[in-house]
Amino acid sequence: MHFRLSIQAALFLFLVIILTGCSLPMNDAKKQAPISIHAKHWLNGSNVDEQMAQGLTAYLALDDAFISIASRLYLINQAQHNLDLQYYIWENDSIGQLMLAELLKAADRGVKVRLLIDDQNGTQLDATLKQLAYHPNFEIKLFNPYKFRTFRVMDYLFRFSKINHRMHNKLIIADGAIAVTGGRNISREYFDASDNFQFTDMDILFYGTAVEHANTVFHDFWNDDLSYSSTQLLGNGNQAKFNKLQQYYKLTALQKDQLKKRLKLAEKQVNDHLKARPVHWAKAHFVADSPAKIRGNAVNQQLIYHQMLNIMGEPQQQLELVSAYFVPTQKGTDYLTQLSNNQVKVRVLTNSFVANDVALVHAFYKEYRHDLLKSGVKLYEFKPYIERNKRTWYEVVTGNVIPAKGKNSSSLHAKFFDLDGKVFIGSFNFDPRSVHLNTEVGLVIESEVLQQRISTSLDQYLPQVAYELKLNKQGEIIWLDHQKDGSIIEFKHDPETTKFQRFSMKVVSYLPIEWMM
Repeated sequence: MHFRLSIQAALFLFLVIILTGCSLPMNDAKKQAPISIHAKHWLNGSNVDEQMAQGLTAYLALDDAFISIASRLYLINQAQHNLDLQYYIWENDSIGQLMLAELLKAADRGVKVRLLIDDQNGTQLDATLKQLAYHPNFEIKLFNPYKFRTFRVMDYLFRFSKINHRMHNKLIIADGAIAVTGGRNISREYFDASDNFQFTDMDILFYGTAVEHANTVFHDFWNDDLSYSSTQLLGNGNQAKFNKLQQYYKLTALQKDQLKKRLKLAEKQVNDHLKARPVHWAKAHFVADSPAKIRGNAVNQQLIYHQMLNIMGEPQQQLELVSAYFVPTQKGTDYLTQLSNNQVKVRVLTNSFVANDVALVHAFYKEYRHDLLKSGVKLYEFKPYIERNKRTWYEVVTGNVIPAKGKNSSSLHAKFFDLDGKVFIGSFNFDPRSVHLNTEVGLVIESEVLQQRISTSLDQYLPQVAYELKLNKQGEIIWLDHQKDGSIIEFKHDPETTKFQRFSMKVVSYLPIEWMM
């Protein structure tokens, strides 16, 4: 009887799909005009106007998780007119809710808030977003939404070519004047605030000429036909439930006085960097894919990798790549090999198998390791743990203990590279998905100072945080684990993996799915 009912339900669902079609409904969101830029209250100093007149951009690299979350909160709390945000992932956790609570406070004081989240994020925030959108100063859109919000598997069955393209962008802009971009999504593990897992990542805060293009990019995505208003997809909120959410945020804030104090201190540090201390100015370019890439019809300068190539050119001396998900493909391997043959120093850092949160990616990356090493490319793989010498801000505030060591307790998530005095920091991974499927954003900075800082940091920390891969006399890959006392532990296969895991990776690598990694 139950079996018969299941068949009937399946047939009914299939009939509904056939009758209603697999396309999204007409987007009823109204197009909006570009916002005005309000820059005067963000940076001051005698040389700011002069630097701006030269078309330069001020920047502050954010490799520390605490300063990175504080920078975002600084932008939210200091904004006077507009806040524009677009993110791939926005989790319904303490960090996600903290950000939403602060955005609501900004909306209460008259700031126009626009939040664009990729619908790959899921439905966990639907109830909260529905009520936030009730506020007259709070607009929310979902990008490339699933047609079937509950039974999402149906989209994979009938709309896979549509939903396989995602908005991987990470960007926040305040008053059209100052912004933060990089690799971090809005979730605890990106800000050293998870109880059992942390991502190592990189962001950059910037102010000046480059922000103008960031505004244009956000505007293009916000007005795109694939950006659907949350009210169209989720329905309208109501006063009673909105008041309940607002009260919840107020009570939560009272319970987190210590957290607030710590964050206020960090915000002050960011403010000091921007207003009291000298900041670095350089020529910089905000680069981004067009939303047309989602539909598969972006060409040439609408694609981020074309923009990066035009600005940065071909490396002549060195290339350093840091990519959480690194699948060079045969074409990329040939390119890196040619660079190495031309005496360009090439160094790559990616995740080891046990540190990678997407095992499938590692299965396809590993097929190119031998050829890369043979050509002279220096290859490093991030360890699955980081030993921390001091408590994180989250441990101090909550009293919880983040494991210092353990499988999968840490993972590389950063995406940046440098070559010949130019640095890219953003959301772009060196894999087919970033090149062909997802939209990406980032900032290119023409700064030998920043490049030298990155190179020096890699020289210092790579032996501590990563395995060094080499070929032995027999031409086989070995992994070198550098110890504090100067000794080296050698592995003859992927560290901390089982025979079954290595066999599984080999089997998976034969599947014809590299194009979507």
